Amino acid sequence: MSFGGDEITVSSKPSTGQDAVGVARILRSTIAALRADPQFAQLTATVLTTLVIFGVFLIQGIIVARILGPAGRGEFGTALFFPRDILLYAGLLGAIEVVTGLAARSAGNVQHLRFAAARLGLLTGCLTASVAAVLSVSLLLLTDKAYLIPFCLLCCLFVPWEHMQLTVSAVDRGSGNFWRYNICRFLLAVSFPLLALAAWLLEMDQLTGLSWLWLMCGLMVFGKFIGLLPTLRGMDWLGIRRVKSAESAYGDAAMIKIPSVRKLLRQGRPYAFNTLVTECFERLDIFLFLALADVTRSGYYFVAVPAAALLIIAPNALGVFTFNAGARNDLIVTRKLAAKVLGLTAVFQLFATIILALLIDPLIRLFYGAEFSDAVPFALWLLPASAIKGFLQAAEGYLKGRHKPMIGVWSRLLSIAVMLGAVAVAYPSWGLICIPMAACLSQFISLLIIVPAIFIDIDRQQAARAAGGHA
Repeated sequence: MSFGGDEITVSSKPSTGQDAVGVARILRSTIAALRADPQFAQLTATVLTTLVIFGVFLIQGIIVARILGPAGRGEFGTALFFPRDILLYAGLLGAIEVVTGLAARSAGNVQHLRFAAARLGLLTGCLTASVAAVLSVSLLLLTDKAYLIPFCLLCCLFVPWEHMQLTVSAVDRGSGNFWRYNICRFLLAVSFPLLALAAWLLEMDQLTGLSWLWLMCGLMVFGKFIGLLPTLRGMDWLGIRRVKSAESAYGDAAMIKIPSVRKLLRQGRPYAFNTLVTECFERLDIFLFLALADVTRSGYYFVAVPAAALLIIAPNALGVFTFNAGARNDLIVTRKLAAKVLGLTAVFQLFATIILALLIDPLIRLFYGAEFSDAVPFALWLLPASAIKGFLQAAEGYLKGRHKPMIGVWSRLLSIAVMLGAVAVAYPSWGLICIPMAACLSQFISLLIIVPAIFIDIDRQQAARAAGGHA
């Protein structure tokens, strides 16, 4: 077996003490080879960071649920539905994919791109916050939850800060600066739960006279602003030092113009449509729950969703690398490599789903309390849906890197139709449990479309190379 350039031979003889020494030597050689591979180190660091961030989100959910209770948790989730669940990524208008791709193809200085990404994030964030505010007011006026409108409007204010963080961090992600990328992601994620925990311990509701729901919404906005600051560290907003340093380091001939926001938005249109459809599809179950359930049962569902989201951790991090693999011109992805990556991801998701299914009931009761036990049935059905969702995030990253996001759009549109039809048929008999069941079915429909599309694209790319052209 060849690994890392070294030839390793594994014997089939009966085990002896000498064999044990040989196995230990093989393990040491394998670990040394993996550690020497920068791609493996970056993937490991990104997966671990994503794991930690999801852990932070779980702790955040536990803190908020403990403070607000089932009904308050449902109200807080409702206030965040449009600005966070539906429009946060869709409102980026494809900015992350475009900026990541430009950074991946850029050599050397990316400060110019970081500056453009910050301006783009501020623009899309303000636009998204405005649209989210209009949609939140319109939806709540049609229901008995109109009293939540002020909380929704307050929560919309955090969107510009997070958009700026996402677009600027996309430069680090594309250029391979994963150390900065992971650190900034972590600091953004941990800002709000730390503030919420401090407010809980200090009993800020009694000190300020505000309700906990007002405090949680306000701390969400302030926490995102605090979490943004490390990402913007070292940036020159006036552009004076940036131009001078670029001239001295690269010379006038090497000066790279700052991409205009208009150009970035134009390049991001296909990704924007893909993200909008994907977010609408993946949050459709929450929308249906908010429309059909009261705030208390919605609170149960908002607890079940992050519990099942544990299955997205590793594939989400892997999607960063599959996108870069598709975007790079110097990397040839073969059917064998794609099958290996997808196969290992599928096996990992399967075992993780089984383990979580066995543990989800006691974990929810332990961390959230017995009053949230009604969330368990929803979580059990969301586990396979989240497992497939995570797998698709890793798989579709390659297609997005290859500038083919529309495949995901058509698969999600079909899946949305399937999910709505399934809920319409099953809800009168099955009740609310049919919503996560329909989510599981619709994710499987997308799986049947996206995976074959990857291998078709690989075949076409290899055929084009063989013919001396470009796919």
